[in-house]
Amino acid sequence: MSRSLRTRIATVAVVGAFGTLLAAGAATATDEPKAVIHGRSEISARVSGEKPDNKCQIAAADLSGPWGTVGSDGSVTLTLGSGHGSTKKLRVICEDPKRGDISMHTVRADRVSFDGILSPLRQIMHNRFFGAR
Repeated sequence: MSRSLRTRIATVAVVGAFGTLLAAGAATATDEPKAVIHGRSEISARVSGEKPDNKCQIAAADLSGPWGTVGSDGSVTLTLGSGHGSTKKLRVICEDPKRGDISMHTVRADRVSFDGILSPLRQIMHNRFFGAR
C-alpha cells in the first residue's frame, strides 16, 4: 500500500468519524423548553428554553401558582406557596399571551426533591470528628 493511499484512507476515516459525531450531537440537541421543579414544602421551578414574553406557571389538578413572564434569555423562575398540601402531579405550563389558551403547552419537567436534610454520607463528612466546624 502506498503512502498516499494510506493517507487518503486515514483522512476518510477521520472525516467520517467527525461527521458521525456531528450528526449524533445534532440528533440529541433539542430546542424544546425544559423545567426543573424543586422543593417539598415550598415548590419552585426553573424554566429554560421557552420563548421570550411567554407566560408560565406551576399547576396541578386542583391548584395553580402565579404566572411568570419569560425573560429575553428564555428562562423564568416560578414559585408555588406552601399551601399546596402533598400534590405530586405538578406540571409547568406555558402559553403565548397574544394567542391565549390555544397556545398552552406543558413543559417537560424533572422533579428534584430536597427537603433540607443532608444525605448520610454528607452528615458524616460534616461531622466535627472529620474537621468540620
